[in-house]
Amino acid sequence: MKGLTVEEARGWCAQVGPQESNGVLRYETSNQDYSFFVLAPETFREITILARAMLVFRGDANFYGGLLWLRRWDIGSPQLVHAGWRIMEEMRGAHGEPRSLEMAPAQLFREDELTDLHVFLIQVIGFGLVADLVPTAGSFFVHFKDNRQVCFTCESMELLNELRTTFTAWNPTDHDPMILRIAELEPRRTT
Repeated sequence: MKGLTVEEARGWCAQVGPQESNGVLRYETSNQDYSFFVLAPETFREITILARAMLVFRGDANFYGGLLWLRRWDIGSPQLVHAGWRIMEEMRGAHGEPRSLEMAPAQLFREDELTDLHVFLIQVIGFGLVADLVPTAGSFFVHFKDNRQVCFTCESMELLNELRTTFTAWNPTDHDPMILRIAELEPRRTT
């Protein structure tokens, strides 16, 4: 595993597919975003299952590594979030990465580091960190929001349908339920 700066992460993403602009990943080749949302679970076991399913949705043999890019990992209650930072920074240090998350907020994982990425992803989901997961060979990425919403974005409708089928147990929706709820309440605020 290797820590990457923001610029290094942008460059890596540009080679794999999604482009980063103003802190948001998108596929430039598509006129439309193919995406869906699932609600991240709250129990540790369910978080572990969801994280692994994201990494090996086509089977363990199809894991080729990927990038986990922490975006707004410094928000939330410090008493809670610092535990997640510590876990990730200690793992990075054990693998020879001395830089802090502030200096190198992305982590690149090789194809033989499935368990390491799985452990990092559990921290992201469990602590509600804002991050992006970009598999090396997947033609999709996953954006984790601080409201427990997880957004899968794909390059094609075919892949979108395959992922939706894989994640049926997590009740995928076409829109972020939190945004829909805010939109519902908006007319009430203006009257």
